[in-house]
Amino acid sequence: TSGRDTYPIEHDEILSYNDVALDQLVTKGDEKHRVAIRTKQSTPLLQHHEILCLKEAVELYWEGLSSYKIEESPQSNRNSTGSNHSSAKSRFTYQRRGNSEAHLSDVVKFSHSQEKTQVTSLVNDLLLNRVYPWIRDAYLSKETTIRPKDWELYVYDSLFIRYNATEANIDAVIGERVGAGQPLHRDLGYVSVNIMLNSQREFEGGGTFFENQLRSLISEDGVPELFDEAAVDVLPLKPLGVGHALVHYSSDRHAGAATFGGVRDILVIFVAAAARNENEKDGSQSTVTTGRAPTWERAARLKSTSRGNCSKCSSIVDHLACRMLHHRLAIGHVPNDGEAWHYLGMAMLEFYEVLQYPDIGNSNPDSIEGEDVLELSIECFNKATRHTPCDGRLYNNLGIALERLSECRRESDERIKRAYKTSFVIHSVCEKIGCDVGADFERTILNYGFHLSKQDDFEGAIRILSQIESRAASSNKNSELTSGSMHANDSRQKIIQDAKGLLSFCASQIAK
Repeated sequence: TSGRDTYPIEHDEILSYNDVALDQLVTKGDEKHRVAIRTKQSTPLLQHHEILCLKEAVELYWEGLSSYKIEESPQSNRNSTGSNHSSAKSRFTYQRRGNSEAHLSDVVKFSHSQEKTQVTSLVNDLLLNRVYPWIRDAYLSKETTIRPKDWELYVYDSLFIRYNATEANIDAVIGERVGAGQPLHRDLGYVSVNIMLNSQREFEGGGTFFENQLRSLISEDGVPELFDEAAVDVLPLKPLGVGHALVHYSSDRHAGAATFGGVRDILVIFVAAAARNENEKDGSQSTVTTGRAPTWERAARLKSTSRGNCSKCSSIVDHLACRMLHHRLAIGHVPNDGEAWHYLGMAMLEFYEVLQYPDIGNSNPDSIEGEDVLELSIECFNKATRHTPCDGRLYNNLGIALERLSECRRESDERIKRAYKTSFVIHSVCEKIGCDVGADFERTILNYGFHLSKQDDFEGAIRILSQIESRAASSNKNSELTSGSMHANDSRQKIIQDAKGLLSFCASQIAK
């Protein structure tokens, strides 16, 4: 079986589900914004014996990797520390200590090679008779810009993921609480299906946190002046129980909240969609092939490939222009894509910085004014805040752009402090919930603290910068296992050192 929903048919028994909505957010009339959907208690996606079959197949696959029964593959990774098969490189983007994974396609192939065909049958039945009909009913049937029957669903990837809190805490200092999870990110594709494979009694923490869960806390101008972080009562979302599923749009930014104790197992299925091309022969349908990708997927791929594609440009100016074009095309496909507006604003902000050094790239058009570029950058960031108002990175970059414009005009701007404060609060809340916001939070701490110090608010700067001291030791350990390069780690350590130096300076100013 191809595993594709090529010929959608009517299913009598479609899984029952409930919407997970944001009670205080109204988007269209009285319709609440749906963060995700969950299977009802009466209709789990997987039965107990099917979970046992799947987990046994994964364990055998991992055993094959660790004992070199499987040829070295670039597609799988037993553990991000490399303890079981250090030469196997994973396709998974976010590697963390304590995280283990297996690509479902690799598990199926290995099981088939061992003449264990029940795994293949289980996966095909799961997709064709449960997942695809459910996604068609819950998501595709509600699309207004396409004809659902003209689109097919398919899986572009699927992962068995194990979050092991014990392994995540190896080398943790006394009193430090380290969890196994994933940072805030977006998936490629249409929807992501997250299936719970073991009982909540077996682990502490975990779940999926959605950035949009914070929308009721943030106004159009950012966080309120008097904001009590301690009063924020937001928890990551989880399926109702073993075998149950949580489904969300892949483009919604989310995180695997940290598992602080025990072991958490999940199966994630990334479902994509594509137009169906019907090729007719002698007046009858003969084959159905995959056609164009939908607009949301084209926008996602333009954003995700922009830096790689544009790295081939001969000058920094051409590189930035290339990135701007990628994000502008993404906006053309999805005008309300807040991330594309954010990234376009970032490219323009970087272009402004380049304009300050005419020799870079040997191409600085005299007709381009720096203030004009900054105003365009700020406009892009402001558009982004209307579509993705809970992205802490966005407000930090908005603060930087506003600060540059303030310096050009030699006038103060209250919006700078508001932007940095909003970024600080969002990152702080996310971290308390169990999200790894790492370097993004540290950048905000440094920028916010520096801005306050320039206003001679040294006490305020100390309150912000003091957050950095507890982060210095853990950043060293965690960065070794992320997908970032050594250069990224060095950059993060420089931010921490700069923040500590600024903290000392502020303390000395108060002592005078």
